[in-house]
Formats: sequence, structure tokens, C-alpha cells
Amino acid sequence: MRSIEMGNIEIHALADGRIRLPTTFFPGLDVGRHPEVVAPDGTVHVPTGAYLVRGGGRTILVDAGLGPREIGFAEGVQPDDGDMGAGGGLPLALSEAGVRPADVDTLLLTHLHPDHVGWIAPHGVPYFPNAEVLYGEADWAELVETAGRHDWTRIGLEAVRATGKLRPLRGDVEIAPGLTARHAPGHTPGHYVLDIVSEGRRAVLLGDVLHTPAQLADSGISSSTDTDPSLAHFTRQRWLREVEGTETVIAPAHFPGMRFFRVSADRVAEPVSAVSAG
Repeated sequence: MRSIEMGNIEIHALADGRIRLPTTFFPGLDVGRHPEVVAPDGTVHVPTGAYLVRGGGRTILVDAGLGPREIGFAEGVQPDDGDMGAGGGLPLALSEAGVRPADVDTLLLTHLHPDHVGWIAPHGVPYFPNAEVLYGEADWAELVETAGRHDWTRIGLEAVRATGKLRPLRGDVEIAPGLTARHAPGHTPGHYVLDIVSEGRRAVLLGDVLHTPAQLADSGISSSTDTDPSLAHFTRQRWLREVEGTETVIAPAHFPGMRFFRVSADRVAEPVSAVSAG
């Protein structure tokens, strides 16, 4: 478990699993320029998981991992034997952080891609029974209505909606004192980030605004799952300009190790202590 303190708020990175992405997932990626991105099996390994935010009597989870399942490679892109992705570790990570599923009062989904919603309601049963689930309203038509009725994401979201605890977000919304969900579209229409400010310190949980550290200095790298690549690029550069050369800590969902970073003025990721961001 990787954790930082921001004033009176604790943020914990909770691992659920990992996904192996073909390099073609990243249009514009020049492996020769960024060999560090590629694992020995020829794929890009990225973690999946969630961020636990505690403070002021609130227990908030940002994203919900891939869930208790495996996903396979598309035909023709499998590098070797084995799965493309697997989840299932989030319950243990929560337990190690001293949190029960019933303790979570708010679940903010940065967006509705499968690797961010896996534990909302596995097999149609809400996993966080007391949590209000927040999501970007614009993602529903794009990612849920178009999915089949047996789709994992659709089943989970509709199970939560049936309990009356599903809440769509429009624009920027303060979800707790010092915690603002800010609309950051492009990767998906309803993509959000969580902006955290406490006692003069700031952290931003960026979801999939960034996918790999190589994107910090190389603006030509994108994601094949960006709904609107031009808008995703604009949003990525907007957030980088906002945080570069500052004391703001960032945590993109899929950076190696789900670690916390600051971005230097020349856009280099500088790891932050696991004890304190101060």
C-alpha cells in the first residue's frame, strides 16, 4: 500500500490487478525513444486499482478497479500464453487499509471504462452498500446505453441505480470540503478528476488523463481508447500546465506502481515520499 498525507487528508493507492497492453494501444509511442515503457514480453504493463481518500469523517473511494475477473487479448495481438488483464486484489487492499466495504460513503468513478468500475457490483450485487456512486453524466450514453445487457459495466451500474445511490455529475462539483470533482473530458465525454486541497497542500487524482509517464514530455502519445483524441490531448496539456513546476502531487490511475508524483518544470515525474507530500 502506498500512502501520502495532504494536510488532514490521507490518500492511499490500492492495487486491484494489472493489464498488459499492446504497444499499439498508444498511438504515437516510439518504443525506440521510450524503451522503459515496454516490458520484456513486448507489452506495456499498467496497474489497475483505486484511491482511498479519508479525512473529515469521510471515506471516499476513487474508481473501483477491474474487479474479480480476467480479460483476454484480442485475436492476433496476444504476445504469449496468459491473460491480458486480471483483477481481484481490491478487497485485500481495503482490508489492509482498515476499511470495510460498508465504510465507504462515496465512490467517485473517474469514467466508466471496465477497468475502473469492476467492484461497483460484481455479479449484480453492490459491493459498497452504503456508498453513493458518482459518475460523469456524459459517459452514460456513450459507454452504457451502447453496451449489451450482459456487459459487466452495465450490469454493475444498473444494480447500483436500482438502489437509488447512483448520481450523475455535470460540471465541477464539490463532493466534500476541499475535494472537488472536476470535469476533464476527452478520454471519455464524462471523465472526471478529483482535486484535493487541504491545509495549503494539493493533490490531483487524474484518472486516465495520463496513461504513461512517457506522455509527460512527449505530447504525441495518446490512447487508442480516447473517445475524442483532440479533446483528450487538450485536457492532458491543460492539466500538465496547471501542475508542472508546482508542489501539486499527481496520481494518474495507471502510472507504474500507482505511485504519487510531482511534475517538474521540464515535465519529469518526481516521486513523492510515501509518508508525506509536505
